[in-house]
Amino acid sequence: MKKLVQTAAAGVLAWLIASGCASEPKREPPFDPATPLTQAEEYAYGRSIAARLTLGHELSSDVKAREYLARVGGVVAAASARPDPYDGWRFYIVRDTHVSTWSAPGGFVFITVGALKAARNEDALAALLAQEMAHSALRHALDGEPVLDIRPTKESWPFTPEWGKESFRATCDRAAERAKAGWTEAQEQAASAWANAALVGAGYATEEAAVAEARVKRFTEELGAVR
Repeated sequence: MKKLVQTAAAGVLAWLIASGCASEPKREPPFDPATPLTQAEEYAYGRSIAARLTLGHELSSDVKAREYLARVGGVVAAASARPDPYDGWRFYIVRDTHVSTWSAPGGFVFITVGALKAARNEDALAALLAQEMAHSALRHALDGEPVLDIRPTKESWPFTPEWGKESFRATCDRAAERAKAGWTEAQEQAASAWANAALVGAGYATEEAAVAEARVKRFTEELGAVR
């Protein structure tokens, strides 16, 4: 029976390749005229870039803290120009005492424990998240890359030619290095404009003096164990 199933599966795979269905899957139109990427493809790049960025780092498993980050980030996202990436926004806490944040395209945002300690209230946290959400939404890690059309979707990935896989890996390697090195001044300015618009729309204060006391208290209660 097992051999029969394997034979049948091999036959289906051969038919897909021969018919062109595997090598050229149907694609949705690009969601942004500035890039040929669909949202699914952007997510595929972002997931691989995020994996490279977190290599060697430990992520916090504190459910309460992560849920709080997701709520704050969700409020910012709802008021932003990119409220809903392909698989939603994903926020992670990195167990690192350095003050740092980073991101990858497709909705991946990371913040260190050191950065959480540096933030004194929910509005400051929202500002940190919003800045990295902007870099993710604007796909700054992929800036300078050639046309990206190797179709790294879940449907096409197993059938991508070897040259395509190597190109995908190389692109993700370069993108991760850009994210680690830090963003350019122009990228930071573009991200700040995106983030400030989202923060204002979400009702967060852009000056510390205007922060509501209730949000200071909530920030301390929700992140007390992590900070």
